[in-house]
Amino acid sequence: MSASDPDPLARARALLEAHHTFPGPFEFRVVVRPLHRSTAVTAVVPAVGGSEALLGVDERPSAQGNFVSLRIRVRAETVDTVLGVYEVIRKVEGVLTVM
Repeated sequence: MSASDPDPLARARALLEAHHTFPGPFEFRVVVRPLHRSTAVTAVVPAVGGSEALLGVDERPSAQGNFVSLRIRVRAETVDTVLGVYEVIRKVEGVLTVM
């Protein structure tokens, strides 16, 4: 990586700041095994500052029921809130993809 290229965290921070307003709503998309659906949502709540910041959760099971796609909407106070949620949710057992 050259000195002019920002590190991945700096790049992620810059993209979030350019495309989102903080504080404000933010949506995470998570693909998870069905048995770990509630664990994924539960992990997000403290990372965003409590249940008051959880705006909603929509889910869509896969055709065969092997996976569940979650849209978790939160009120994110800062860019660091969003980055923290990504860090926490990636560690949850059964999570396959986070967007």
